[in-house]
Amino acid sequence: MFNLSLRASTAALLLTIPLVGCGVVPPTLTEAWEAQDVGADMVLKIKRNILCETIKGIRKVNQTPTGFGPPIPPDYGVQLQLTLSVVESSGFTPNLTYNCTLTNGSESGLSIGRSWSLGLSGELSSTATRTDTAYSYWSVGSIAGPGKNKDMCDEQAWPIERDASSLLVKSDLGIARFLEDHVKAADLLHSSKPQGAKKPEKIDVYSYDLKFVVVSSGGVTPQFKLIPLSGGGTPILNLNRSRTHELLLTFGPTGPNGFAPSQISFYQHINTQLGSTLARRPGP
Repeated sequence: MFNLSLRASTAALLLTIPLVGCGVVPPTLTEAWEAQDVGADMVLKIKRNILCETIKGIRKVNQTPTGFGPPIPPDYGVQLQLTLSVVESSGFTPNLTYNCTLTNGSESGLSIGRSWSLGLSGELSSTATRTDTAYSYWSVGSIAGPGKNKDMCDEQAWPIERDASSLLVKSDLGIARFLEDHVKAADLLHSSKPQGAKKPEKIDVYSYDLKFVVVSSGGVTPQFKLIPLSGGGTPILNLNRSRTHELLLTFGPTGPNGFAPSQISFYQHINTQLGSTLARRPGP
């Protein structure tokens, strides 16, 4: 029985070690088991994977022209908002019970055991939050035009490294499927022609918000009974880490100068971003 208890305690300790430091030091983007060099290039690997999947998605849907020409024309722009958020917390909640046994008393000729106890408890907790955001703007023609980004997104010339733990690196981001789902509907039920335009102009806007949340936690729950102290039964140490990696892409027409998103594209992006930001806020 002692060996079984020792093995269980050792296993719990090993599971908790990667979370040591939660809430008391600035969180890192990488997990504790990842190599240090992975963390140094994690943002680069994430943005490269997003860029290459975006290019592949645009080129795929543009193989089937619509009544307005390419579904995602070269004069469209792509807004990227990348949010990497980590929340780490730790809590120490010790609890002890002081037990005192008294001499037996008697009642109606019966001997009755007597004792009293006093419970002591406390709580010490800490939370650290880190949020990294990055914004990029790309012209569709400059990133997905013929021969563009051939070296960047060619798996044979420069294989995309997927050794980072972020699911934005390891996963199929579904950008091509998203575009296929929406450009067909926009072709059949497109926006009205802007007033004063000399030719039909495509003004449909598409926003894609993808979020991965990974939660890891651990705790220590000792149990003991001594004379006169006893305790345990509830966790005295809790460690938690929550990592959110969010991708927001908005495809839409550019403004008059061609180097910035149009108002409708910009407002669509901002509104989606604001809703996501409010959803990440902790409750009261």
